[in-house]
Amino acid sequence: MRVAGDFARALGVSVTLVHFRTVPYAVAVDAPGNGSPIVTNALIERLKAQGVDVRVRVFLCRDERGAIRQAFRPHSLVVVAGRHRLWPTAAARWRRMLEAAGHYVVFVDASDLEEKSDA
Repeated sequence: MRVAGDFARALGVSVTLVHFRTVPYAVAVDAPGNGSPIVTNALIERLKAQGVDVRVRVFLCRDERGAIRQAFRPHSLVVVAGRHRLWPTAAARWRRMLEAAGHYVVFVDASDLEEKSDA
C-alpha cells in the first residue's frame, strides 16, 4: 500500500483497495455471511496513519476474472504485491489476468520491501 500511495500522490489520484471475494455457488452471492477480512477499521486507520488516503471496494463474485471488468476502468494502473518465485504464485496469476484485461500492472516484490524495512 505504501507503493500505491506513492504512485497516487505523484499522479494526484486516490488509492482504491480492491478485494475480490469469491462466493461459492452453494451460497447466495448477495448474502455471503461474514464481511470482508480486509475491511477493518484497524487496517484503514493504519493506512491513514501512514498518509495513504484509501477507499475500499469489495466485489462479491463467482469468478474473479469476470469481475475485473466491473472493478477497474479500462487501462487502469494496478499495483500488485507478491513474491517472485520459480512457480506461479497467486500474485503472479493476478498480474497476468490484469495485464490480459488491458491494465497496466506494477508488480512490487514484497520481499524487497521487507528487507528495506528491516534495515
